[in-house]
Amino acid sequence: MDLMQCLEDKKRLNVLLNFPGAEERLTIMRADLMEEGSFDEALKGVQGVFHCACPVLPPNESGTDPELTMVDPSVKGTLNVLGACVRSSTVERVVMTSSCSAVRYDYNRSDHDEPLDETCWSNPDYCRDQQMWYALAKTLAEKEAWKFAKEHNLDLVVVNPSYVIGRFPTPVPSSTVLYILYLVQGRTEIYPNQIIGFVHIDDVVSAHILVYEKSEACGRYICSSLTAHWREILSAIRKKFPHLLLPSRCKEGNAELIPHTMTSNKITQLGLKGFKSLDQMLNDALDDFAEKGLLPLDHEIMANLVVDDSQSINENPH
Repeated sequence: MDLMQCLEDKKRLNVLLNFPGAEERLTIMRADLMEEGSFDEALKGVQGVFHCACPVLPPNESGTDPELTMVDPSVKGTLNVLGACVRSSTVERVVMTSSCSAVRYDYNRSDHDEPLDETCWSNPDYCRDQQMWYALAKTLAEKEAWKFAKEHNLDLVVVNPSYVIGRFPTPVPSSTVLYILYLVQGRTEIYPNQIIGFVHIDDVVSAHILVYEKSEACGRYICSSLTAHWREILSAIRKKFPHLLLPSRCKEGNAELIPHTMTSNKITQLGLKGFKSLDQMLNDALDDFAEKGLLPLDHEIMANLVVDDSQSINENPH
């Protein structure tokens, strides 16, 4: 959701306005990621920019080209923000949120015994072959961002989080947390046959602040606590809520069932003080669901919840 949509959604807007110190320190301005020059006014006098998301919209009708609806907007939105940063006379550093989905997908990953690190990139052709449109969007957007930053001498640092879990401030969970909510409601008998990385939202936030404040920060930074199969996620949830009707059958076959590990050594060496455990991630998310009355789900949330079991679950989908 871009800021223009956010301005029309009073619930989301009120979340921002109710943060401590918002009355004195927060200014809401209209901007559109897809409109060139839209951020120029907002960046006047700004020293640091955090570009956390781009529009990644699923095709809404049969025959729609996902590269036009998902990939192109992600790339264009990123370049529009970076263009505004270059035109600004005050921006000193840009921190961009990419994804581990831009790191780990390639034809030869099954032969990759070493932990994946910041030198690893997802292969766009592989993403197209496997119809991993989110991963393709994040990969191409980040590649274009690095190209643009080099051409314009822009100080860019990128954080590559994996699947983000934890508490959420908004009335409706983010897409990653929403899928966890979907699972605990027993809305499907099948769970994904995938091994992916997971990370707590608090660690992702800390990583972004760290790479902005540390002058020596440069390049990409993987931010991932661990990798796990979805059966491990469900097992951890059962320990906390044994009465829930969780999916019991694993989806057959998946291009993402490739054992892998990712190293976050670079971000820890920069100063990130360890990562929260999988239990901490899930406990925070599940406690948040309970506190907000989302266990069981209310009808309003369920009306907005659409999950296609045929699709893969991507790390850090925005």
